[in-house]
Amino acid sequence: QSRINFVCPSLLWVSAVPSSPPGIVSTYQLEDQESNSPFVVVVNHTLDSFLGDGTEQTASMFLSSIVRVGHRVLLSLEKKNEHSDTVEDYEGLCPVLENSPSPRNFWCTGGQGWSMIGSKKIPGFLYFISWDGATDAEGPFLFELNLPVSRSNCHNPVFVSVSGTMPLMNYITYTEDFLRTFMSEDDRAKGVELPFSKPYGISSFPQDDNDEGIAGDLGMKLACSSTLKESIKAAIEVEGGIDDVILTALQSISSPSTQPEKIMDSATIQRERSNRSKMLTMSHAEKSRRLLRHCSSWTQLDDKRANRGIVTGQVIMATVRFGTSQSCLTLRTNVVANPNATPYHQVLAWLCQRRDYFTAASIALSLLQDFDAVYELRGIPKTSEGEVISHQGLLDGITPLLNDDFKGGKFSGPQLHTLTSLADMTVGCLIKGGTVMAPTLDGFLARNPFYEAPRACLMLVGTVAAVISQESSNVAKHHNNCNIVKVLSTLESPREDVLWPVRCLLKMAVTRKCLPSVLLMLNATIPNELRWRSPKTRGLAESPRPSLSLCLAIVGMILESANEATRYFLNLRDEDSCLPYWFSIDDQTRLALSILSIHGKFVLLQEPEFRSWALEKLKDEVHSSVDFNNVQYDLPSEWLKEIVTGAFCNAGCDIGLGFDSSVLRKSEAFESTRDEYNSCYRQDMLRIENLLNPQKNSGGLDYDLLIAALLILVQRDEKWRDGTSIPTQILLNVVSDKAGRKTGIDQKFIFDGATTMRLCALSENYQATAFLIGGKNGIILECADIIISNLGLSMNEAELLLFAGSVNEMKDFVTRIYRKVQIEKKQFAEFFPSESQQHLLWLLEHYSMNVRK
Repeated sequence: QSRINFVCPSLLWVSAVPSSPPGIVSTYQLEDQESNSPFVVVVNHTLDSFLGDGTEQTASMFLSSIVRVGHRVLLSLEKKNEHSDTVEDYEGLCPVLENSPSPRNFWCTGGQGWSMIGSKKIPGFLYFISWDGATDAEGPFLFELNLPVSRSNCHNPVFVSVSGTMPLMNYITYTEDFLRTFMSEDDRAKGVELPFSKPYGISSFPQDDNDEGIAGDLGMKLACSSTLKESIKAAIEVEGGIDDVILTALQSISSPSTQPEKIMDSATIQRERSNRSKMLTMSHAEKSRRLLRHCSSWTQLDDKRANRGIVTGQVIMATVRFGTSQSCLTLRTNVVANPNATPYHQVLAWLCQRRDYFTAASIALSLLQDFDAVYELRGIPKTSEGEVISHQGLLDGITPLLNDDFKGGKFSGPQLHTLTSLADMTVGCLIKGGTVMAPTLDGFLARNPFYEAPRACLMLVGTVAAVISQESSNVAKHHNNCNIVKVLSTLESPREDVLWPVRCLLKMAVTRKCLPSVLLMLNATIPNELRWRSPKTRGLAESPRPSLSLCLAIVGMILESANEATRYFLNLRDEDSCLPYWFSIDDQTRLALSILSIHGKFVLLQEPEFRSWALEKLKDEVHSSVDFNNVQYDLPSEWLKEIVTGAFCNAGCDIGLGFDSSVLRKSEAFESTRDEYNSCYRQDMLRIENLLNPQKNSGGLDYDLLIAALLILVQRDEKWRDGTSIPTQILLNVVSDKAGRKTGIDQKFIFDGATTMRLCALSENYQATAFLIGGKNGIILECADIIISNLGLSMNEAELLLFAGSVNEMKDFVTRIYRKVQIEKKQFAEFFPSESQQHLLWLLEHYSMNVRK
């Protein structure tokens, strides 16, 4: 522990106008008695307000000062000679040791928030100190300035002179110009300096009762395809208006409008087609560049010549002469343009140009007083009592915002526009920070009310295009004519670096209720990724498809974002084919998307487009299965199983949640105790009937899809779900029995019994047909099925047998039946009722004789 041996206080420097607040830099010397090492302590005293002595006779004024957190620095006075390996103590270092009356051995100069201190007698003792940003733990920023020192000067130091340099720009003139340009009369009186005080443009296309008026405005102001105009019109009807910046950005990346060919010559037609082809083959990187250039908050953060001239230009602030050597200290030009404090946009731009997005985002969030975001970004835990942790020095030297407005929650005029600009730049800083800052950005977009949603949309969509352009270098595998469900099980999830911009974009869209326009931007920017199709290329070369896992991930996030997102998404029109989304994708993509699960629901199964397509595919599959020469399946069995499971999940049935695992399990002693087995499939149906009860407000079971898919699985002798204990035929029987019955639940889709009956007949599945028919005719068909399956009769023969009026009419079948009974007697020493016989007894008991055991 050091002990002060001597104190030698002295005043080094007093700040001059326009420093605010003014300050005094003082120093004192001390020595560690144990190591005999001398030190100098430099302290920055910030002047407080003036105080009078309370009397009118004397006009004396008192000045008080405070030492802010971290405004002290400790410098060692031991200087290692660069020409020797020994440490030398320079004579005359301390006035107390020399018994002299405090000579000025140190000099100091400075400006707003910084100081430069040196020694007149110690060669190379020169430091630059930044008081702005000082913290209690680390103190101020300290940088040692290395001046050229000759060998002779090391032992014979000469006097050092410091001169201030007058900047070329006049402070007062600049301040007057700034106030005159950006501020109102009230703000000029308050002395408030707020950048970006002009408002953004309002929505250009508000919703109007006159649809023709909207279409006319779009036609005059936008030179884009008619498909895009229709999509914009649909988004306007939902949102009530779309901002100019969105429309301009869409126009820059979309195909130009095509006028009727009858009013154009051949050269004009060819030029229009060429322009359309160029737009369709535009790269993701080019789309990203075009989108981002429309957002001023993003362009200010870019490393461009205009920005570098503002924030990185240098101006001479002081000159130092040491012996025959002379050096200059230069600082950025903004210390001239902004003598007291630097506007936040220049600080954020300077930090982003140096890729220090962490500090830039921290400053922006602190200015907006979003402490939750700052805690999350900087990893600062809150105390148990919830006290706000101060971020020392983070906002030093930056033009402050009006804290009174934050407390009152009322903003108007230039203050509101400034907060909007700052919030937009905050979004830009967090986006540039990438994946590590994505959680903070996600929370900021949900909380902050100031950022402009259209500009945030442009920045995020442009980022989506940029990250996808970097992923496109990895050639995706083709999956044509393959089992798409098996392919899905082998896919790897996309990297988080690609997904986070989409996730944040959708969070903003839902929070600000602008999902249609956001989906419109995504559809125009990444149409091929949304449809898993090969992009357009020039010439005959065929480009590979994009990543299937990326397509599924993006579509899944869209469908998951909101309940209405599915309908908005399916309404998107493809600018190339001019068709709605579902009709602009191929069957392989439809198969993959149809089994996409969102929170346990297969949402696309409940949409009319998918349902009509799926029913048509299932119908074709049943027809093709009748042809025994056809061994190729268009619909994979794995896909059919997913459809069945999805229909149960959408209805909220217990069987869709896997509660069938303990149902219909045969005992281990079944084979040895055959007499205990006293069951028919009717009893099995009763055991699982309650598992198929749909939940209220679920829309009920989609019997058309279920029965068609189960019919095909029965034909292929496939289980309806891997590992299940319920036979597919038993499940089909229960579903068929429930179809058309009144359950007290409003069905979302009307059951088409006639078409389903026809499919059952084509499949020759008499059990399902019997339960669909129901009543007396159904029981007759059920008995006919038992006769056919046990006696090997045809349907016509079974009908004759069931409707025979006498034994004579049955004489043709008696011999056949007798022979089969004789064979069964030879197989078993004692009689056991077969499953079919028990089934007939069950029917007699319940529908005819009501026999009781």
